[in-house]
Amino acid sequence: DTSSCSKFSRIPFFRSLLVFRQIILIFLLGRKNLKKLAKKNLIDLHRGKRILQGLLFLLLYIGFFIFFDLLIANLIPVLRWTILVCALLLLIRLFFYLVLGDQSLKYHGAEHKVINTFLSGDPLIIQAAQRHPRLAFRCGTTLATFFILLELLIPEKIYLLFMHLFGDYMGLFLVSFIILGFAYETLSILSRQKAHKYLSWLKAPISKMQLLTTREPSIKELEVALSAIQEAVGRQEPFIYSFNDFIFPDPPDPQRDCHK
Repeated sequence: DTSSCSKFSRIPFFRSLLVFRQIILIFLLGRKNLKKLAKKNLIDLHRGKRILQGLLFLLLYIGFFIFFDLLIANLIPVLRWTILVCALLLLIRLFFYLVLGDQSLKYHGAEHKVINTFLSGDPLIIQAAQRHPRLAFRCGTTLATFFILLELLIPEKIYLLFMHLFGDYMGLFLVSFIILGFAYETLSILSRQKAHKYLSWLKAPISKMQLLTTREPSIKELEVALSAIQEAVGRQEPFIYSFNDFIFPDPPDPQRDCHK
């Protein structure tokens, strides 16, 4: 919760820009740390393979928006949007598999399991983390995926209207800003424990999107996630590692300084 860090972060819609910026910065920071580990020969990034796979994904992505959309342009709207959404979900899966690597899906699942363990108040041990689901509603990919789905559902006339009124680039930015703000505020409402029962039915299909961006982690990925949250929550006490378990003190208090 970063609501106490800035007055700007309390303004509806505008705070979505800060969250989206955080998602991008965390992604870039993660890639930077991976490169440092690769220089020390601690991991192998398979860079040549990743570059080729990244180019393949780029070609598929461009082809999707240039050619595929033209092929289904004459279909009835319901069928057209169904095909578009299915193709989008396939692209998301390909991005994680081709660009980030299959193991990144396992680390993503491990992150969610450990976060769910921490939020539930369970002890931060491997056995407890294994019992929790790998889907977490409060996830950056949930926001990004929901944003893309909403963007596809917006009629083309809306884009053309904004581009006519504000110019091409500014018009696209304003439409994207409104969609992103709406997506963030909607997910914020749904993430509350007291979310209205008439809105809660939306949580299940949105969360299921993470079946594309996560995989069930092994002990190895859970160990990394548990070590990471130990640093993230600011606990200074050392933990004891054994072959079967991580032993931590009592779960830390989630009410902590947002700057940490």
